[in-house]
Amino acid sequence: MSLAHAHTASIARASSSSAPRAPRVSRLGARRRADAPTARATTSPDTDARDGAAGANIVILGGGFGGLYTALKLDALEWRAGAPRPTITIVDRADRFVFKPLLYELVNETLASWEVAPTFAELLAPTNVKFVKGDVVGFEPENARVARDGTPCSTDGGTCALRDGGTVPYDYLVLALGTSTSDGGVIGAKENAIALNTAEDAERMAKVLGDLERDGKSPRVAVIGGGLSGVELSAVIAERLAGKSAGGIVDMITPSGRVMAGAPPGQREAAMKVLDKANVNVVGGRVTRLDRVEAADDAGAPSVATKVTMNDANGEESKQMYDLVCWTVGQRAETPSDWPLSMTATRKVKTDATLRVNGHSRVYAVGDASSSAADLMDTNFDVLPSTAQVAFQQADYAAWNVWASINGRSALPFRYQHIGDMMVLGALDAAVALPVGDITIDGPAAAALRRVAYLYRMPTNEHRIKVAQRWLEDGVEDFARDPAAFLARLPNPFATFP
Repeated sequence: MSLAHAHTASIARASSSSAPRAPRVSRLGARRRADAPTARATTSPDTDARDGAAGANIVILGGGFGGLYTALKLDALEWRAGAPRPTITIVDRADRFVFKPLLYELVNETLASWEVAPTFAELLAPTNVKFVKGDVVGFEPENARVARDGTPCSTDGGTCALRDGGTVPYDYLVLALGTSTSDGGVIGAKENAIALNTAEDAERMAKVLGDLERDGKSPRVAVIGGGLSGVELSAVIAERLAGKSAGGIVDMITPSGRVMAGAPPGQREAAMKVLDKANVNVVGGRVTRLDRVEAADDAGAPSVATKVTMNDANGEESKQMYDLVCWTVGQRAETPSDWPLSMTATRKVKTDATLRVNGHSRVYAVGDASSSAADLMDTNFDVLPSTAQVAFQQADYAAWNVWASINGRSALPFRYQHIGDMMVLGALDAAVALPVGDITIDGPAAAALRRVAYLYRMPTNEHRIKVAQRWLEDGVEDFARDPAAFLARLPNPFATFP
């Protein structure tokens, strides 16, 4: 989660020798200041300072954290005075941006859909960024060729093709397609489990639970996966079920029986404490098949359940019935393998230090779509994690480097700075692992810190203010309804420390 105010190099200062300042004012009346990421600049041999480059078409494929924040950063930069501004376009198959770390709040229905997944039309209204709804099936550079080592190459723009037959021309292209959920070859997983990727996924989970709760039933829920997402989802669902008279059962199924194997010890300990208290069952087993089963409940009413088939460590097969199966494993990069790009075995696009795609002078890759060289990694990481904070940070650098290429300035090599990990464990519970030592803050204080951090990271000032106002109104209503209960829930900042 890159903090923009930690960046110290100002684009206004960097560009003062080549163009007069032309500060733009947002709808809120605040001057839009563009800060370049702090890093040692390197001059690219492909730098393009053509006069005709101003007013270029910058196309960004994907409207997730990497894509949307790159577009917004590009829009905030100061462009050459008197020259046409570039046209910045986001292309995405959905019409809503998804703030994925807050999807759990849609499952337990503590936030509204518009807070977590605002439309691109709403977010981009105060900006000059355009939005095209479409499913990109490929792109074709105008002067494509293949290098001796087999790397696809290009030096100019090209055209993106959409599934509906439409095309979007580009002079500069940013790949930010993110990841999708893979079924891992498990039969029936795609049809009978819900993966938490979109607002619609979260709302489907909430609807299934809500229908069962209204019918007075005790839901049986399986969460496949014992990583960070699996633990968060298990904790949130267990808390929701515990607040209902019928209760319910949550089984978290993980092949090794281990939970959050790669997480900081303090954060894992805090999570396990919550899971134990919520009576979440950690089940060791490898899921091999999911089947839809239609039957009748005790009252004779029709019901639909999912039969989960799994093998334990000894290879013994067992089968369990669940009302809801949630899938949190098997993420894979969305970039198609047949695109003219140099990729890793996991379909991540290979880039240089500036996030420019290998072989392509005007194509960049950010977020889950990007795979940078090993010397760009934080010393504690062999591979950059597929997280929002990586995408946040890369968006700043990608935007600056596209701007620099167009304006003939120096590009900046990306450097990742890990600033900790946040996870939700309930409506008023979370665990925040700080980036220094093994220090973890948990409980209501961590929940408050998480909310504040995500509020700060909302895409636009307009949406940030709208969400903050809603949260403030909710707090006032809660206090007016039951002041004693509200005060009892407030975080004690000293509770974490001895």
